[in-house]
Amino acid sequence: MKPTRTAICGFGLRGRLFHNIYIASQLSLLWRNQPIDESPRHHDYFDLQPPTEGLGTAFQLSSDAALNTALDPPISSINKEGLSTEQIRRIDRLTDLAGRYAELAMKDGTIMPRLLESNVAAAMIFNSASSSSRTGELNLNTGVACGPRGLIGEAAELMTEEALKLAKEYLPWLVIRVRYEVVVSNIDFSNPGFPVLTVVDVKTGEEMTGIDFVYNLVIKCTGTTFEIPVSGEVKENAFTGVPNSIDLTTYLTQQKIFDNEKKKIIPGKKLLIGGTSLSAFDFIGMIVTKTNIVEFNHQTRTFTINEEEAQRNQNLITLFNRTEGIFGASRHLPNSVTNLDSDLVNPEMILSLGLQKNADTYPTILELARILTAYKKQKLPSQIEKNISTIDQIEYMAAENELLARNPDAVTEIALFRKWIRCCVFTHTMGPDQVQQRAWLERKYNHLVRSHGWLNFRTMSYNIYHRPGIEEREHELHCHARRIAFNCIAATPYEIHNLITRLYKLGVVSWTQGAYEDVVWSSKTKKFELKGYQVDGLIAPRRLTQKTDMLSEKILKQAKRLKVGEPRYEKGRFLKNPSEEYLHLIDLGFTGHGIQWYDTNAAEGAFQLMPIVVDMIVILETLISDTNLKGDELEKPVNELLKLHKSVLPTNQEFNQQINRMEEPHRNITHMILYARLVEKVFGNGKSFARKMRQGKTIGARERVIALIADIPRAQEALEEFERDWQNYKFDPVNAQEFERMTPDFSLEHMQAMKRIFEQRCHQGNHVPHLS
Repeated sequence: MKPTRTAICGFGLRGRLFHNIYIASQLSLLWRNQPIDESPRHHDYFDLQPPTEGLGTAFQLSSDAALNTALDPPISSINKEGLSTEQIRRIDRLTDLAGRYAELAMKDGTIMPRLLESNVAAAMIFNSASSSSRTGELNLNTGVACGPRGLIGEAAELMTEEALKLAKEYLPWLVIRVRYEVVVSNIDFSNPGFPVLTVVDVKTGEEMTGIDFVYNLVIKCTGTTFEIPVSGEVKENAFTGVPNSIDLTTYLTQQKIFDNEKKKIIPGKKLLIGGTSLSAFDFIGMIVTKTNIVEFNHQTRTFTINEEEAQRNQNLITLFNRTEGIFGASRHLPNSVTNLDSDLVNPEMILSLGLQKNADTYPTILELARILTAYKKQKLPSQIEKNISTIDQIEYMAAENELLARNPDAVTEIALFRKWIRCCVFTHTMGPDQVQQRAWLERKYNHLVRSHGWLNFRTMSYNIYHRPGIEEREHELHCHARRIAFNCIAATPYEIHNLITRLYKLGVVSWTQGAYEDVVWSSKTKKFELKGYQVDGLIAPRRLTQKTDMLSEKILKQAKRLKVGEPRYEKGRFLKNPSEEYLHLIDLGFTGHGIQWYDTNAAEGAFQLMPIVVDMIVILETLISDTNLKGDELEKPVNELLKLHKSVLPTNQEFNQQINRMEEPHRNITHMILYARLVEKVFGNGKSFARKMRQGKTIGARERVIALIADIPRAQEALEEFERDWQNYKFDPVNAQEFERMTPDFSLEHMQAMKRIFEQRCHQGNHVPHLS
């Protein structure tokens, strides 16, 4: 048995999940007394940051920023059948981010006082997520955003240390080495099966390569790439660091904004913050904490705003960005909306949207979400998620937040629109019995339902980036629609968003249009200026960029391309070289050109993807190491893995049987969307729109309404447009091969089937082991 060497570039959340899931799955085999491959395995991890900083940009140990998402429970796909309760507990703890976070948060009862001193926004969501048990102990609901982000880094570090300890004790054949403060600057794929890394020590600048850095496999999980958006004197005098309360206080003191004696911001001082979304919002809670604006009653556990203090801190924070338009959305989650059903659409109709050949799904999803929201609110679709100015957006969101504050069960437009976006992209389900709906959908359409939401999210951008001759206008429309959808998905927790919009209404927070290059620093006045507006300090959050991932750029230059700037990612996120050979690289990072997958900063996506990547690596390592499996009948390892995948796919006939059943739902939803356009143009008011939609729940019912519309003189132009679009409609679904090409990832179900087939083949030759 030959040893194998795998390099993992990046030791953030994805890298650590790979590390922990790999170890957990091996322990499961060992403790269930299954045959296990004990050939030497070497896993080398390379990370830019020192071990004292935590993981990635988002989850650094020093980050006081608030979470904006729920936390994930243990990985459920690891086989624990027949294990003891203690063994299950030990395996689950290696991937139970939610449980470990709650342990840390509730450990000594000191988190609330700390949050009240560092970030009142994080204190607000922790307060909402925590509740007292009958014994008086606080419990934490990790199913919602529930505290500071830095604790994720701490929890992940503890999980990693525990996994490493178990590996040393039980898995002596697995050699793990983690190298911090190094960066992989290049990977040479001259021999695609033996990539050679070039590694640079960030402290000394020493460059290392050669035989010690030759690997069989490379996983690139370097995550999102960020850049500091300012330079020169502006950068020297701005705050550009991690959202940390102590560092921020130091900066404010240097800028003579903070009174060290009173431990508060001096009233009348002003700050600029770049952006109008999560990265900008991260700082608002920390800044407000350094005033007396927000008060907390320890007896009632409620927050209030001191309006007198708000008056003393007018124009404290001014948000700015280059363009008008999108302001970070609010994460409204009332049960009245979460459990809301629809009498216009059903799960099959929603599922069908992503199956039309060469269709751009995102604009269609936005239109459908507007229709369904307008129907419920008795408005017109054009009045939902309108293209309005930033100021109007903030005013609108403030009113929506106030509505939910008065009535926690209020059905807000924001909640409805976000619900339908998530339904179309992630779940395809609605109503109070969504678990049962999803199970039914997966049984009936097991070849068409993607195994998890982020898999579907990535799929929906495939056509735009791979269809020949795509026009620039179509690309811009897609990117705009995807940005709106992602803004809804990655929304700010309601408690924090409501704080921001209330501060806006009270004059503490404002917005202006401007770009970073418009900001200047005056060494004479010691102030910043943006288009004539002077302030005392500038916070420039690091921003997502497509341009700073130099490793991706170097990798992509060695890959086969469809056209300039657009490489072709094969199944499993593999690339081919110009000679059609697979590079031994699984690319999980942000790909430099920015047009492949957009979820590298989503923890939920990592928890869904990394179990699949672990199984891929285990199979590839076995193929590489087991000389008994070599022979003329076997191809190269990646080719063999993809042959396994092909063997578990449905036949064309099986796939077509299911896809053909999608024609009626797709015709129905297309007809409904076209009908909604017609009704809005003809009747032009929300109540009439809702009434006509209620009358048209089926194609037949809608056609009867349309027959009546034909008698209205003003309706003729709109009617002609409807008839033209409906006559041109044709259900032209993807075939089985196109369906698989639309996503770069294996599904969990396919991977489980691949493992079973591979195990059977190994056992027939009395070779290798169980994989699960």
